[in-house]
Amino acid sequence: MGIVSSALPMVGEFLQEALSCLFFSIIAGMVYGSTDLYFAVALGLAAAILVTAEKAHLNPVISIAVSLCDATFGWANLFIRILAQFLGHILGGLFAVDGLRDQVLDFGVHFTATKTLIFELIFTAMLVIVVLRTRSGVLGGFLHGLTYLVAIIAGGPVYIGQCLLNPALAIGLMIGSASFNSTATDEGNLWFFLAGPFIGALLGVVFYQLTSSMTGDDGNETESSSEDTTEPVKRISTTVTQMVNTGRPVPPRPNPGYGQPQPPYRGNQY
Repeated sequence: MGIVSSALPMVGEFLQEALSCLFFSIIAGMVYGSTDLYFAVALGLAAAILVTAEKAHLNPVISIAVSLCDATFGWANLFIRILAQFLGHILGGLFAVDGLRDQVLDFGVHFTATKTLIFELIFTAMLVIVVLRTRSGVLGGFLHGLTYLVAIIAGGPVYIGQCLLNPALAIGLMIGSASFNSTATDEGNLWFFLAGPFIGALLGVVFYQLTSSMTGDDGNETESSSEDTTEPVKRISTTVTQMVNTGRPVPPRPNPGYGQPQPPYRGNQY
């Protein structure tokens, strides 16, 4: 019974991640090859919605980056997330490209291999840094999706198709295209979509860890801010409790005026 209860949260996370990646890859597969702005808005909004609603990572390089920076994440959780991501993206790519569109996707690039790899490195590192800085905040999901939007628009001159920054999504879409027509699908550029994001994610983690150690950003500021915010609430609660117990209002603290000695405050003296 204890083993089942401890495994249930992981099963729940697996299902959430897999279903989110399925939705994400279906959206990507349906709009891939359209205008860069259209694809960027669709994928950016989808990422913002799914990250906020389901707490999904949608991307194996994001899960790896979080596991390297968060000791409580755990290797078992990382394995579950990555397995769910590849499963969801492959199923979504097959359904969207081979099942619905019946169309070959073009994964070619306009730039040289070196320039394309550098682009993948830079914008994956930016994505990882943004996620690590904001994932615990209210706007974390929105900024996650917004970073995708910016990267896809910036990658317009680089790719014949679109920028993905996601190895699992790239594999899913390529499998869907190859399932429809394996001879017409060019799989030679797959290594761009694999090597670039993984190396860029590691660079992003290094930069995040380095700058966090230099600035001392260990979460103390957030805790202090939270204590400052709750202090007035505690004082109000204490005052209300005194009023309820005595049935009479608590007298205000006497104010003798500026520069005068302050008499001791003795609370409710009625």
